Amino acid sequence: MPLIYFVEDDQAIAYIIEKTIANANMTGLAFSTGEAFLETFKKTRPDMVLLDVMLPDMSGIDLLKIIRRRDQDIPIMMISALQNEMDKVIALDAGADDYMTKPFGVLELTSRIQTKLRKQKDENVHELDNIILDDRKHQLLVDGREVYLTNKEYAILRLLLKQQGTVVSKEDIFKHVWETDFIGETRTLDMHIKSLREKLNTHAAHPVIKTIRGVGYQIG
Repeated sequence: MPLIYFVEDDQAIAYIIEKTIANANMTGLAFSTGEAFLETFKKTRPDMVLLDVMLPDMSGIDLLKIIRRRDQDIPIMMISALQNEMDKVIALDAGADDYMTKPFGVLELTSRIQTKLRKQKDENVHELDNIILDDRKHQLLVDGREVYLTNKEYAILRLLLKQQGTVVSKEDIFKHVWETDFIGETRTLDMHIKSLREKLNTHAAHPVIKTIRGVGYQIG
């Protein structure tokens, strides 16, 4: 059952959102402040987040940015009384996936939530031939058999699979996996790629990670 966190300080609207989520056979957890939300979010990741823009302790946009620094993939929908086009642009540019204005219809809210969750489910599984990487289970299957990966190996493979068919530079790998723009010594990355190749090729018939000399790596 999908878990939805929603941050809304208006109790009447929070009640409507809670009932809408429950009627769609999902679990909703309400927060009236950004701080209360962050405390729980750090411990348990939901399947989706609904955010009001105007909160009593912080801006919903600032909260959105904090979430995005921690998680680039979780679907986030803003629900706000602000209907100005620029308000929507600011929210979308800050990382929101959708923007819904108040007052809203419960059927439309349900539809938008379900659409985002379906899309997220599809994006959680990365496939290439006999390789399946499932973010929901944090699991790699090769020929139907589970292969253990370290966290860094998983992150590298995930990045390569998300951009399969294109060359991923070493700079991009360091930026997304090690969260740094400084490359410096690349021996660590080379060792992770070597380990990944060995694990993938244990069951794969052909090498799947190619070295593009002077640039980076490519899969697929």
